[in-house]
Amino acid sequence: MSSRRCKVYDGVELVPGGAALLTKENILVVADLHLGCEAVLEDEGMSIPRVQTGKIEQYLIEIVDKVQPSGLIVAGDLKHNFSRNLAQEWQDVDSFVRLLSGRVHLQVVKGNHDNYLGAILSKYGIPLVKEMRSSGVRIVHGHSGTLSDEFTIMGHVHPSIRLRDSVGASIKDRCFLYESARRILILPALSLVSPGTDVIGQRWSDKISPLLGDAGLSEFEPIAFSGDDPLWFPAVRELRGMNHRCAL
Repeated sequence: MSSRRCKVYDGVELVPGGAALLTKENILVVADLHLGCEAVLEDEGMSIPRVQTGKIEQYLIEIVDKVQPSGLIVAGDLKHNFSRNLAQEWQDVDSFVRLLSGRVHLQVVKGNHDNYLGAILSKYGIPLVKEMRSSGVRIVHGHSGTLSDEFTIMGHVHPSIRLRDSVGASIKDRCFLYESARRILILPALSLVSPGTDVIGQRWSDKISPLLGDAGLSEFEPIAFSGDDPLWFPAVRELRGMNHRCAL
């Protein structure tokens, strides 16, 4: 894996694949793994191979081995099911924690899917916290609370962009979202199963987090990677206008 990264703010860089790196303390931040999602889908009648946890672990091991960070912060939704800890979630979270905590100091912020996660983490002595700060950066999940004047990294939105051309062809990819005015960085979901939210076509995404306020996502700039190369897109507001014109 390439160590190439993309700087968005002093001390904050993006890593291909979905992680952010706080360079002052050399700490990685990821969000929305949704481990155990396959079991929830099975309960709903949809059977898919249980490969997500292994793929996420492989990605993070490669980054950790390359960057050699002092810590790894999961910014919410480490697990998927709301109401209880499913057997697969116990197994997947156990596997994830044992594998990663042997390589890097692991910390977890609570997301809206992380009900009962504390019962799994407690045996490893890992607290489940509402938010945390590192290198002057506030790290939250984003499903509750209010925006502060601190640089904020959050998850919860699962951002992606779907771009269409004049003949109707489209492409969709996960992305970071960054707004410099309010100093907010939204991470893409690491989950392979829980789909990304098309922030261009699905305008309800403006209301997905109370931290976004009345302005929603309109002034955020999507950042995606083509291999190791970062692609900065115009603001969501402009992309929505472009998609509207293409659809006419």
